[in-house]
Amino acid sequence: MSRRTRGTRDTAKDIILGLANDMNSIPETVSGFLVKMPETRVIQIFRPSGQGPKAPKEGHAVTPKNRSSSYETPVVTRRVVTRKAQTPERPPRTGDDGALIRLQSQLAQMQQQNRDLATAEKAARKRLEQNQDALTRRLQNNESSGVQSRDFDDVRRQMNSMDAKLMIMNNDISGLRNSMDRQVTDLMHINNEMKSRPVVDPSKISSANSQLDSKLRDMHNQVMELQKNLNREQRDREKDSKTAGDGIQRLQDMIRHQDLARQDIMTNLSKKGDVDKDKLNEETRRLNDKINLITAEVTRKMTENQQKTKDDLNSRISVLENMIRTQTERFVANENEMRLSYESRLADLSGQLDVAMKQISSEKAKQKERFQKVNEALAALEHHLELGNNKIDKLMNSEIQARKLHEKGLLAKMTDIEDRVNNYVGGMNKSIDEMKNGNNNVKMPALDTDALRREMEAIAADKNKLSMEGLLKLEEKMSRVQQGFYHDRKEMNQRLTDLGDGEHVSKIRAQLNKMDALQEDMEKAQDRIRDKVERQIPQDLNELSAKADNIKHQLNTRIDNEEEERYLAIKELQEAFTTLQQTQYNGGKTAATSDQQMKRDVDECKIAIKKLAESVTTVKNVLDKKITDETKRREDDVSSLRRQMS
Repeated sequence: MSRRTRGTRDTAKDIILGLANDMNSIPETVSGFLVKMPETRVIQIFRPSGQGPKAPKEGHAVTPKNRSSSYETPVVTRRVVTRKAQTPERPPRTGDDGALIRLQSQLAQMQQQNRDLATAEKAARKRLEQNQDALTRRLQNNESSGVQSRDFDDVRRQMNSMDAKLMIMNNDISGLRNSMDRQVTDLMHINNEMKSRPVVDPSKISSANSQLDSKLRDMHNQVMELQKNLNREQRDREKDSKTAGDGIQRLQDMIRHQDLARQDIMTNLSKKGDVDKDKLNEETRRLNDKINLITAEVTRKMTENQQKTKDDLNSRISVLENMIRTQTERFVANENEMRLSYESRLADLSGQLDVAMKQISSEKAKQKERFQKVNEALAALEHHLELGNNKIDKLMNSEIQARKLHEKGLLAKMTDIEDRVNNYVGGMNKSIDEMKNGNNNVKMPALDTDALRREMEAIAADKNKLSMEGLLKLEEKMSRVQQGFYHDRKEMNQRLTDLGDGEHVSKIRAQLNKMDALQEDMEKAQDRIRDKVERQIPQDLNELSAKADNIKHQLNTRIDNEEEERYLAIKELQEAFTTLQQTQYNGGKTAATSDQQMKRDVDECKIAIKKLAESVTTVKNVLDKKITDETKRREDDVSSLRRQMS
């Protein structure tokens, strides 16, 4: 197989020298997959640097004469039609105008080529579909009449040859797509270079750039549509090939199981298959000759349309050059007039700066004094905020310590109650053990239930505010005492039941009845503490939120007042500066020096104002951060307490 060789191309050099791109190098086999462009659009496409896509492989497939298995690869021969590049003659132009004309001419050529190639592709596709239908009908007829394995091997080789052609065509399409992508990249590069060049009329150049961008977008949309069509076509072809391969495999399995007695019929069918194969090869050659004729006709029409479009563009660009030249002369005249006007106005304004400098100096002293006062006020505000924070921290620490001491006292009382109850229960169990041993002189333990009831009621009715941790610990300890007391009482009832009736047993049962009343009092106290826990959770959250909102409101009010004072000072400075600029006086020789001094003073004022605003913003951010951190910490504590309760 022969391939068309190309050398590397320098796109920038081609544009400068006016060389035309070889538009006839587009593969004819993939011409039908190009999307037809609208006739009213002109899209610029450049030949990228480097070697272009490979030339298409044309010709027809030749089936080998020898008989072989269905797994051999078919031999494909192709003819390559080589065309010479046509370089249209161009009239000499200037650098930028000539490049623009050549780019537009190349785009027009490519557009006409796409239209003609799309028409040719439709006809070629229609013929290919007809051949495929004929081949399918022939396979169906052979299947119904009982064909042999050799015929299906030949058909498989032909289909493999067609698949190879399709793969080559897909590779050519991929190369063409990559080439078009490189062309678009070069086009964008050249467009950027042309934008960066000095131009005469910015409005016309901007209009041309916008048109070029719209054309590039149209071209990109068409290329993406082409890619989608190619991918869809490839998937359809692969699906059809897979279906045909599965059908052939099933036919081969059926033929292998036929009776050996039909060898004579298979021999006759083999001879007939050879004749049909020769006819198929002849038909393939004839179709290839027709395709070559159609390709030559398409190339001739495309060349004629390119020349016609080139002449039309040359005439239009000549008119455009005349308009640009006239606009350039007008622009130069306007520029000279504006320069003279600016010089006269600058001479008038240069005399105003001397008096303005004196006024700005006095105003500068006033502003410095104001800024000093503002800084002192800001320092006092920061000191006041620091003192307030320290005072709040001290109050909170003292309150926390007082709560912890009170919580320890309540927990100590609850521990004492637990010890007394445990001692009483231990004494009762000891008395029961002595009764079981037959001892008649049993000493009954004593428990002051009224004192226990009063202490538990005092703990439950305590009005001092406790922390959530202290309340939860108290509630947990009381619950543990109650559960232990209930368990011990149940165990003693069981032991008394085993003992039966007696005087000492009756006394113990009377003590247990008192314990029932004590247990009810413990349940009531525990319920009151649980209610207190449930009420205190939202109350603490509301108080914390209210305190945070109050502090934030006070800080925002102070900061807003400070910002308003600084805004008024800046506004007064701006008004004074504007008044000085609008005042017209006759200046002296020190106008330039006064202007520079005034600018330095204004810059110093701006820097001082900026620093002051940054300091206020910093104080505000620090306070907001402290409030946010404290709020988050309190919310985390509350959430952890809720998890412990649940």
